[in-house]
Amino acid sequence: MPVLIAAVVLLGALCLLNLLLTFGIVRKLRARGDRHFDAAVDDLVLPTGSAVPDFAAVTAAGERVTRDGLGETLFGFFSPDCGACKERLPTFVAVAAKANGRSVLAVLHGDADETREQAAALAGVAHVVVEPEDGPLGLGLAVTGYPVFGLIAADGTLTATGLDPGKLPLGRALSV
Repeated sequence: MPVLIAAVVLLGALCLLNLLLTFGIVRKLRARGDRHFDAAVDDLVLPTGSAVPDFAAVTAAGERVTRDGLGETLFGFFSPDCGACKERLPTFVAVAAKANGRSVLAVLHGDADETREQAAALAGVAHVVVEPEDGPLGLGLAVTGYPVFGLIAADGTLTATGLDPGKLPLGRALSV
């Protein structure tokens, strides 16, 4: 009987050790996965620190927007057939509503009919530009996937990019 009790105690200790090691591994994998996820942005848009080329576009409301005319800008690129775009649109709208002096530019790649729902959601908080995938804003910022978000400084430098607008370094007053 003492051998059986010792075996059960040893087995319980091994299970507890296994559980602790599993939690440690999961924690490291999550941290590594987050870094890898953020690094994926580099393939979707110009690299951080790049100069954003001059652009001129006409919004869905008929306004003319230029890079210099916008100043500091929060931007987002969306596609109507992108599930992640639909998922992150409410977060972008919430962040854009708290932009405190920054201009907000939302670029919808598609035609007016396809993007009508997204344009309506963004109309009150952003300059909404609808253009084809090979449009001047998408080409100028080298956008190759959706959704992608970023910040442009007043001097035209791309200061931050991300796949989640809620994680952009907007400052405490702008975080969602």
